[in-house]
Order: sequence, then C-alpha cells, then structure tokens
Amino acid sequence: MKFAFAVVCLAVTAAAPADAAGIQRISVPSPVAGAPNLDGAVWHPCAEAPGTVTFRSVEMPGTLDCPIAGDSLPLIVISHGGGGWFGGHHDTAATLADAGYVVAAITHPDRGRRAWLTNRPATAKGLIDHMLERWPGRTRLDPARIGFFGFSRGAYTGLVLIGGAPKLWKFVAHCLLAWSDPICKPPPDAPDSTGETPKVEGYARDPRIGAAVIAAPLGLVFSGSGLREVDAPVQLWRAGADRLLLHPHHAEAVFEALPVKPEYHVVPNAGHFAFLAPCNDVQKTFAPRVCKDAPEFDRARFHAEMNAKIVAFFDRRLDPE
Repeated sequence: MKFAFAVVCLAVTAAAPADAAGIQRISVPSPVAGAPNLDGAVWHPCAEAPGTVTFRSVEMPGTLDCPIAGDSLPLIVISHGGGGWFGGHHDTAATLADAGYVVAAITHPDRGRRAWLTNRPATAKGLIDHMLERWPGRTRLDPARIGFFGFSRGAYTGLVLIGGAPKLWKFVAHCLLAWSDPICKPPPDAPDSTGETPKVEGYARDPRIGAAVIAAPLGLVFSGSGLREVDAPVQLWRAGADRLLLHPHHAEAVFEALPVKPEYHVVPNAGHFAFLAPCNDVQKTFAPRVCKDAPEFDRARFHAEMNAKIVAFFDRRLDPE
C-alpha cells in the first residue's frame, strides 16, 4: 500500500542571557543501522561579541565555537520540515540561545516513502541522547528541562515524541475522497534504488520532553483519538493561508484532538513556509516557492513576534520552579 504525502518543507538559565548565540557543528549517529552520521549544529549562550557564520550560503548571526556561557541550561531540539536542513530555523534557534537555551538541530535524511514516519521520531530522540550523553558540553545541560520545536514533518515528529499515535489509514481515507488535496500528490522522496529505505520499528516516545512548539503540523493522522495520551503542554501554530496542509485537516485537527487545549496561534496571511527563517537573496533565487510570501505578509516582522512568544512559552513551561 502506498501512502502519498506531498509535504515539501524545504524543522531559563542560571546565568544571565548572553549577548550572542554561539554555534558549533555536531555529527550525530543515525538510528538506522549502517546509515551515516547526521549533520547538525548547536546554538548556545555565548558571552563573546556577536559575529556571523555562513552555512549553505546562509549568513546567520553567531560566534563559531564560542565557549558556552552558563550552567544548568535547558535544551531545545528543533526538527525541520521535509526536504529541509538543520539551519532552516536558525533565527528561532539563535533567539532561544540568546535567551539562555541550548538548541540542537540535525538534518533529517527523509529518504523513502514510509521510512521517515518512524525514522524521524527515533532520530530526534537519538539527538537528545547525543546531547545528554556524548556532546562535549553535556555537563552544562539540565536534563530535567527539555523542549521541542517542530515544523510540518518536524511537527509530526514532535507529536509522536510527546505521545501521539498516528493512524496512517486516515491518509488513505482522506485521499480517496479528496484526491486533489496537495497532500495526496506523489511524494518527492521516492525509495532509493535498493527499494524502501530501512526504518526503525515502532514509534519513539520520549517522556523527557516537557513542552513542545508545534508549527504547521502534518496533523491529519492524529485526528480523533490519536493524541489522547499527550500530557506535555503545547504551543500550536497554524498558517492562515496554508496551501499545502489545508485547513481544517491538520493544525485544527491537532487542536481538537489534544486532551488539554494548547496555546493556539493562527497567523493571518501566512503561507506554509512562513515558519522558516526569512530568506536572503540567494535563497530567493534558488527556492522561490519556499521564500515567497503574500504581499501583505512581513516574514521578518512575524518571526520577531513568533520567536518572542516561543521563548516566553518555554520560559513558563520549562521553569525549574
């Protein structure tokens, strides 16, 4: 049976807040046997003067390999959308780091039509394991304060990690009735030449996650009873003009299914990709679909507001008191 998904988503510290985010690269073991390590980065509080770092033609504020400032720091894991990379939400990561958080993100390989459904949660869980057990700065972390930010497929990932039970037959039933829905188109990530990509068995739940920000979630599979076991607080975001994950099948379905209603934000005029960091000129040239916003929508202004709300949410929900 084929499950067609067209979700192209090119995912309080003891010290005073630092003046700039430190950035360092990481390499994280894959949960898939024999697969290469996963590329990623960590943003963290830094007491040095701010500089700039460039990854993949994206210049972002930060100081490469700056010493970590602070102790007992909370950890936030970021999971990007399908086809994205670890730097897709770099401004959100830097804002959190400036506020005293350590933020880790890896690039999910997302190969195979089905494998990512279980590989993604296992990979994100493995990233938390890496940060707590192997990352050189692990003694600076507070393992009792862990949060999650996910966009699109990354939001799906977060919902699984905090206890969601996806029901994939809902996609089949939906697409039989709504075959013109963009989510029912053939996916861009077909299996490799050897067939289906190896996957982890089962869905990984991680009770260490104490709060989750869920943005433009791939939520259809959680409607009904799929989120009844979730007890972590959630901040939920919906793009008001999303043309990929059509309302009310996704974010609204998640809102209705959560047993404890989340902090819910609906963003007028925002398209699906509005949650990605504002694009530079190079990105606008090579990824216009991801970078283009409605004329009346200011992505940079929205991100300033969204990032402030995300910091405030984690400050409340991961407060050690």
